[in-house]
Amino acid sequence: MKEFFVSFFTSLAGEFPQHPEAWGLLHILFFAIGLSASIAGAVLLRKCSEKTFNRVLRTVGFVLVGMEVIKISFYYFAIHNCSLTETAYLFPFQLCSLPIYLAPIASYLKKESVVRKAMLTFMMTYTFMSGFSAFVNPSGILLSHILPTFHSLTWHMLLVFIGLLIAVTGRGGCTFRDFFRAFVLFIICCYTALFLNILLPMLIPGADVNMFYLGPNRSSLVVFCDLYDKYDWVVQMKSYEMALSIGAFVVFIFARIGALRKAKKDKAEQ
Repeated sequence: MKEFFVSFFTSLAGEFPQHPEAWGLLHILFFAIGLSASIAGAVLLRKCSEKTFNRVLRTVGFVLVGMEVIKISFYYFAIHNCSLTETAYLFPFQLCSLPIYLAPIASYLKKESVVRKAMLTFMMTYTFMSGFSAFVNPSGILLSHILPTFHSLTWHMLLVFIGLLIAVTGRGGCTFRDFFRAFVLFIICCYTALFLNILLPMLIPGADVNMFYLGPNRSSLVVFCDLYDKYDWVVQMKSYEMALSIGAFVVFIFARIGALRKAKKDKAEQ
């Protein structure tokens, strides 16, 4: 069975003749088409029922789970020669990976649940920001192999779609208390990532794991790696938390303005 999977995923290990360039044809086309489709889909579903919204959220979540299984299997069998140590860094707990947990869970929670609102607000802000920023700086999603490149492009565009859908349907939070709860969820996830960064190398000796790229290892993200070199990983981590939260708050302000306008319009139509 192992030989079958090795053979199967190796057959999918095709590479681009030339490494895709940032803002090259592939990047621009996928970004333009994907963003247009995401906006159109979110607008078409803006008045959907709670049942339909939950189905869409759940479907996207499970699609992401399936995509992640394929990606990890590809790297494990075709790239890293079935080495768990070399594949451990792909453990799905990066900022962009969280919707595989949050989307399905939120879809099963009650509409009035505070936890659900925090999850939806998180995906509307932090998730949307991480998905969109990946296209602005595509160094991490334009890879030499074809399969993981299209996986990354599709994955991050689905994050954009989820964020837009939550925003235009008005199901994300629009109060500052709602954002604070999403912020608390983010901090909890950060410390969970830190715990995994310490635990996984203990369980899998030699594994190079850096969930969220926040520490205690050196971050591969620009600016934050310089903070690590000049100060230490604690400064790197706190700066990471602050920078991403500021970015998410900016997204929240735009979503809040839209939600307030929508509420005012709906009230006028009554």
